[in-house]
Amino acid sequence: MKHLTDQELLSAMKENEHRALDALFDRYWQPLYRLARARLQDNDAAQDIVQELFIKLWQRRENLTIDGSLENYLQGAVRLSVISHFRSKKITTVQLDDALERLNMLESSIASMTDYLELEKTLEQTLELMPDMLRKVFELRSQHRSVKEIAGELGLADQTVKNYISEVLRRLRLAVAQKHPEKHLTYLSLLLAMLYK
Repeated sequence: MKHLTDQELLSAMKENEHRALDALFDRYWQPLYRLARARLQDNDAAQDIVQELFIKLWQRRENLTIDGSLENYLQGAVRLSVISHFRSKKITTVQLDDALERLNMLESSIASMTDYLELEKTLEQTLELMPDMLRKVFELRSQHRSVKEIAGELGLADQTVKNYISEVLRRLRLAVAQKHPEKHLTYLSLLLAMLYK
């Protein structure tokens, strides 16, 4: 099963093949857990979110239609689950207050996971056209790495990394405004939340 593509595994799931779900779980568990953990700072909650995601994936297997990348779909589902998690908890610390405020701002303008997937598609296409160093800085920043960590890994000065982040953001803003004029404010707020955590 492990050698099958995501789409082949999804098709096998529709035929009630449990091993297909196991293969997808093995393939995506770690990156999805890291994504949830980075936002929640809570191991148990992150594990619960990812496990629940795969349970829902199985429950909805017969009617599930995913346009584009399964990985992007799963990442979007994790992000929406994190929003729900924060909203369902009483927030008592400054760190969580900040996170809730940011997530509330986003949630009010996000109709569905479609917004995440459309934004990610635009980002992917725009990033492909950027110089390697700008792309590397963006990828590390979107993995929740600090400016200092990025500078250390790439052998750059902190200020240089900040300049690169600003340049990436400028280019992505232009692309988002051009491709999604009707939703660009929503997408820009998502973009800012990704880059400035």
